[in-house]
Amino acid sequence: MQLNPRQLEAFRSVMASGSMTVAAERLKISQPAVSALIRDLEKRLEIRLFRREGNRLIPGAEAQRLFREVDRFYQGIEQIERVAMDLKSARIGTLRVASMHTLGLSLLSEGVRQFSLSRPEVAISLDVRNSLGVLELAAAHQIDIGFVQMSGDEYPGVDVFPLPSVAAVCVLPRGHALARKRSLKITDLQDESLISLNSNSPVRMRLEMELDAAGVTCKRSVVTSLGHVACSLVSGGLGLAVVDPFTARRVRDPGVVWRPLSPAVLFHFSMVLPAHQPRSKVVEDFIKVVRELFKASVDLP
Repeated sequence: MQLNPRQLEAFRSVMASGSMTVAAERLKISQPAVSALIRDLEKRLEIRLFRREGNRLIPGAEAQRLFREVDRFYQGIEQIERVAMDLKSARIGTLRVASMHTLGLSLLSEGVRQFSLSRPEVAISLDVRNSLGVLELAAAHQIDIGFVQMSGDEYPGVDVFPLPSVAAVCVLPRGHALARKRSLKITDLQDESLISLNSNSPVRMRLEMELDAAGVTCKRSVVTSLGHVACSLVSGGLGLAVVDPFTARRVRDPGVVWRPLSPAVLFHFSMVLPAHQPRSKVVEDFIKVVRELFKASVDLP
């Protein structure tokens, strides 16, 4: 037996409202049309669903049982519609992000904050680890999007999208003689105590190349793996540090300032996604947030 959806819709509306007239208003059809739909449903089912007492409709036991099933069906349809609308507007879902430390502790933390405020029902996770670890997570489809400080072009199982390169800056104590300059040249670092990043840091390698090319010799005070730690050490008076502008911008110590450095020592970042995996609207919208933050941060004053 194939039931007519319009008949069931009219039946549900009559049961919910207790009135043919109210049901007609809700369905935006005439009251005789509702009566005809109920009559046709009773004929198809070969069951009398209502008895009439004056202007009142009294549903029988069969009508009550049918209503429970019909109402459950329509509630399911309405829930599906709500979920579809939520997914369309990216208000629900999950977002799994992984990032290397430089971005994870600075720009992406801000990106997650902004995104979470606009979409509070999206469950977000941010995993911070080295770039190779991020690539491994993306290739294993354990994250939705990752950020690395390497090209990742030849890593299997990931799609790579370069982000704008950003120039490193020199962080120094506010009372340092070089702090009076608006920008620094690589030669200004001659004989300065330099807090270095680890030897496997791509930026340290580029900085070393620029120092060697300019014939600049620095004193080596401390080596650390994180730009945030390097800035703290600058605050402690242990020397100068060359770090990414995202980290420098987040330093809240009034005793520390940063200056542009030339020639530019560039940070190269890439966005990576699991290969052969369609992007959800949640991921697409998060990418827009990150790109806007990059755009605002590339030309730092």
